[in-house]
Amino acid sequence: MSKLCTVCSTSVAKYKCPICTSGYCSVSCYKVHKSEPCTRPEPTQKHESPAAPAEDKDDEEEEKHRLGADDLRRVGESPRVRELLECPQTRELIERVHKDADPVQAIRVLRQHPEFEQLVQAMLEATDSPK
Repeated sequence: MSKLCTVCSTSVAKYKCPICTSGYCSVSCYKVHKSEPCTRPEPTQKHESPAAPAEDKDDEEEEKHRLGADDLRRVGESPRVRELLECPQTRELIERVHKDADPVQAIRVLRQHPEFEQLVQAMLEATDSPK
């Protein structure tokens, strides 16, 4: 079952806050969420069972690839990323990902488009830059 956005409670939460892991559905809801301070949740002690649910494993794998606040800042400040986002074709491809029911699969497919792949590479380069 999909969780609803913790801000508007009307749309499915597609994204999670890198600090408190609250779910949100859009940039506007993220901005509302970030207008209030949030904190990292207290770690809970999990009792590992031999067969952990697949959803938990997926969440753990997703967490490994989630960008932190510093990485997101560097991506947002990257001149190359900003330049690529000026391109209407790139913006259209991003909108397709946003609207897709399976955004992960949409990204896999769209990485075949040179414009989208250039954006992905620019974002990766921005996150690899010195901190």
